[in-house]
Amino acid sequence: METTEQNIYSLKDLDSLVDSLVSKGYRVIAPKIQGSLALFTDVKSGSEISLDQVNPNNSIKEHLFPRSEPVLTFKYESKKVDVCDPPEPAQKTVIIGAKPCDTASLPILDKLFQSDITDKFWFAKRNLTTVISVACDKCDEYCFCSSVGLSPESKKGCDMMLVKKDGGGFVAEVETDKGESLASELTDAFSKAGAADNGASRNVCSVETKFDSGNVKNWLDNNFEDPLWEDFSKQCIGCGACTFLCPTCHCFDIVDEGNIDGGCRLKNWDACQMKMFTMHTSGHNPRSSQDQRWRQRIMHKFRYYVDKFDDILCVGCGRCSRSCPVDMNLSECLSLIDGKSGETKAAGEE
Repeated sequence: METTEQNIYSLKDLDSLVDSLVSKGYRVIAPKIQGSLALFTDVKSGSEISLDQVNPNNSIKEHLFPRSEPVLTFKYESKKVDVCDPPEPAQKTVIIGAKPCDTASLPILDKLFQSDITDKFWFAKRNLTTVISVACDKCDEYCFCSSVGLSPESKKGCDMMLVKKDGGGFVAEVETDKGESLASELTDAFSKAGAADNGASRNVCSVETKFDSGNVKNWLDNNFEDPLWEDFSKQCIGCGACTFLCPTCHCFDIVDEGNIDGGCRLKNWDACQMKMFTMHTSGHNPRSSQDQRWRQRIMHKFRYYVDKFDDILCVGCGRCSRSCPVDMNLSECLSLIDGKSGETKAAGEE
């Protein structure tokens, strides 16, 4: 859907939006301050929502792809096993306050979850969810969305984008039929934009481009073995924080938990940066050192996924670097690779 004056609305405040959603039975998820963190969680009032941070500490991914999710339940009855599917989600959900980097992760993961087979768990929640993003009005040194083809006002993956207006309130730009349906339903919150809204100054920041993703891909294609992997990964402790906080990391393990009466089969998040991730039952580990695991992370996001889906498995949110306990910075590593690509080209030209 192309944004025109016909699908631009005015939103006075978040209170009226959340009140309208709750009154109509929607579940509302938005950034909320909890202790020292800003986390996407359930809210019942617009006053609970915090949009002051550069980015919430967690991503919206976990509300569509939970950390732990039942795949099936089972009960033992004599010598038989009764297997049941878990109940499908029934409540319509609206996510408010996601930044453009977070919303861009959704179509990226859509490709994955319908590639070999269609993941009904992902799409059951995805189809019931409407995403309202907020254009970024601030960034920090860890943000690099512009280096992966996005921007602080990208609309990839959102159904509607809110842009802060000078003097308060928002301009709401509808991007999809889902967004249009929601704006039309919530007449208490949204009104058709007037001339002042259409001409309102857009309070949007800018993000410096830190590397050329094409150069990175070209270098990765030809440098599986390089001293850079060991040099850059020396400080990595393999905690997995980067993968758990990432909006696009999607690896999981499947385990059965139960007792003599029955139990549950679960999908649990896993992380390629942890030593046990690739451990075989034989005791052999094909990625036995941290530099091999770090290489896998970079290769997966900027080479393998690009080859398979023609998309980068990274949205430049900066969470991995912002929260790394040993201060490893992904964009610094990619900038180094970009520079090495330039050195290779120069040597070839000579």
